[in-house]
Amino acid sequence: MSNEDVGCSSFITILILLCSISAAEAENAPIPDAPSSLLPANETLRFTTATNSYVKRPPAAAHLCVVDRQFLELSAISTAAIFADSYSTTWIGNNYRANGPGPCTVEGGEPRLYGIHPTVARSYAVGAGMSAGAIAVSYLARKHLPSRVKWMWPAALIYETGISVHGFSTNLARC
Repeated sequence: MSNEDVGCSSFITILILLCSISAAEAENAPIPDAPSSLLPANETLRFTTATNSYVKRPPAAAHLCVVDRQFLELSAISTAAIFADSYSTTWIGNNYRANGPGPCTVEGGEPRLYGIHPTVARSYAVGAGMSAGAIAVSYLARKHLPSRVKWMWPAALIYETGISVHGFSTNLARC
């Protein structure tokens, strides 16, 4: 991953965080004055009730199932892309151990994350962590984001899918 890609992904991450924060701040805006506050000070309110009157409860908000088909499909696609990236990354380490230094033996994308000559265990551990993190962030976003920004919940899954597809295609192109 080049410095441009890191800068772009950092910018997108910061932009998403700022949008979430501004949406949360908008929910904490002061409540407007009630219509009853517009009555003159001397006027009294008169309430009448009938014997059969009752207070209706407002309808309950529709219960959103957090883990539904769409969530599971996006999670599966993201996990498959991460697995493909981890699988192709293991080729680099295996080539180094089998052939010694040469072409396709050094991790070029994320050497700090996978290591210069990645092992199979490290490649899959990093992939499992990335997948679990993206799924957890999307789950929490879908469950807790305010309704105005609820559409942003798949951002982490889509981001990880894009990064992993890029890593997989880079590994295929290089090796």
